Amino acid sequence: MMVKDCMQSDVIYVSVPGTREDVLQIMAEKQVNGVPVVKKGSKTLVGIVTRTDLLRKADENQLAMLMNRDPGTVTPRTELKTATKLMLEKNYRRLPVVEKGNLVGLISIPDILGATLENDEKVGSKEVIDFVTREITAVWEQTPLPLTYMVMDMAGKNALVLINEGGGVSGMITVSDYIRLSEVTVEDNISTTFSGQDSTVEWGWTSKDFLVVTKKLLKLPNIPVSEAMTKNIINLNELTTISECVKTIRNEDIDQAPVLSAAGNLIGMIEDRNLLKLALDVQTD
Repeated sequence: MMVKDCMQSDVIYVSVPGTREDVLQIMAEKQVNGVPVVKKGSKTLVGIVTRTDLLRKADENQLAMLMNRDPGTVTPRTELKTATKLMLEKNYRRLPVVEKGNLVGLISIPDILGATLENDEKVGSKEVIDFVTREITAVWEQTPLPLTYMVMDMAGKNALVLINEGGGVSGMITVSDYIRLSEVTVEDNISTTFSGQDSTVEWGWTSKDFLVVTKKLLKLPNIPVSEAMTKNIINLNELTTISECVKTIRNEDIDQAPVLSAAGNLIGMIEDRNLLKLALDVQTD
């Protein structure tokens, strides 16, 4: 199987020169967490930018400085197992697909899982329990929001499980939630505090009439994380099959989910990347 057999051909991308606001707008409209970057007026690939880049470079506004300038790439004729190996080795979630330097597609972890595991009768019937990560990064639901992001960042995760006083799961918060909340904070804080007399503040109106500041754009509100978490979370149980897990991940457009025991207790997390090695094994057999 080749990359062209399961890649996304209708690719969302941004162009340089561009700004943080350009990226935020396209991510919000298309509900994506990472996009290739091309040279303006062409399809020539020059980089890739993700939500994590936006959070970790909070003081940077220019897209050229935000993006990763040397992303891994594949071609439509690259063997799918080669692309899978590259994702595993480099810890990538997505790979731009290029032809003679031009962007022609994108392939992601869910694309690979769907092509290799979703309809595999032998492997797809296995239970997800064997692929669950038992080390759960969780915080109390009353923890201040900025502190939860620090915990998530230090743990190298892109989501946290939130627990209540009884130890039960009350919700989750993801990188996407932090981006959404930080944008709102900028609008609220700057709109209410800018007096028009402080010439040191750089400000302006975007095409959507949002007041933005070019520095420290992503300050998070100091509220309990319970006020920002996703309460209606999608979860799996230990008897869920690999095939059912992949279908859920793809249909719900999520990259991970809590896994509960038959008694309803949290026993771990399943991430789509946990299944990537299994997808490679299926292609190698």
